[in-house]
Amino acid sequence: MDNATARHRCFACGRFTDEVTEGGPTPEEAGQWERWVTGVLDIVDGKKCRAAVVCWPCFWKTDPDMWISPAQWDALQPRVPYAQLPLFDHTAPDGEDPNHYPWPQGI
Repeated sequence: MDNATARHRCFACGRFTDEVTEGGPTPEEAGQWERWVTGVLDIVDGKKCRAAVVCWPCFWKTDPDMWISPAQWDALQPRVPYAQLPLFDHTAPDGEDPNHYPWPQGI
């Protein structure tokens, strides 16, 4: 999930993900090899999937499994509301790449 070549803002907290160095579980607690910088959450409402670029702490606040619900997203009090999240592109080979989902305009 790491993307070290570009800077991304977390759609939940609004911070640049590469500046978030504290918070969330350790990689071992999360079952990960390392602490990645930027991830993409899949948010499903039953009809469509939306994508949210997130930092490590915000990702783990949602207690994700394969995806999260809009209610779980809204519980973060995100900077980018659910309705303004881009659609998750499951057909794109880079569908989980944060570069595929720019910060929404007007926020």
